[in-house]
Amino acid sequence: MKNILIVDDDSDMQTVLSDTLQLEGYKISVAGDGNTALKEIRNDSPELILLDVRLPGMNGLQLLKKIKQINKKVVVIILTSHGDIKDAVSAIKLGAFDYVTKPFKDKDIIAYVKNALESHSAGSGDTLSMREKEVLKWLKIGKSSWDISIILGISERTVNFHVTNIMSKLDAMTRTQAVAISIEKGLI
Repeated sequence: MKNILIVDDDSDMQTVLSDTLQLEGYKISVAGDGNTALKEIRNDSPELILLDVRLPGMNGLQLLKKIKQINKKVVVIILTSHGDIKDAVSAIKLGAFDYVTKPFKDKDIIAYVKNALESHSAGSGDTLSMREKEVLKWLKIGKSSWDISIILGISERTVNFHVTNIMSKLDAMTRTQAVAISIEKGLI
């Protein structure tokens, strides 16, 4: 049974995520702030952490940096109500696996968690996230960032963030090169 730590100061969000993921068979622990989260990480060694950006005291990005100092291999998915491209880029640079904007559907968060844990189990640190694969699939058939944003129901800025991240992970100079590399590697 995989252990997941939910770090969010909103008790309703803690409950929703806990209930949803427990039904999927995960062991759940929760923390409402950074210091409590650090204690949980040291005591329980979770495989995955769902981390809110806005926390009392230390924010999620500061906490992410400390988490990665404790355990570089733990998978962290950033959750935020305030999708900020600067925060998203910072989170990925600090080692977050993915950046998810609230609100989200239960089935989506389950898919993000499963994808992250599968990628982690495969030992592939630079694996594309589920959302990046979705964006790449649409890039493959020639859709623009604006088209993809409409299809996926996310902002065009978020699509461009994912495209930049894809290109970085695949060491590609252009979108077309990223698609070609991903086809060659069997990623899409």
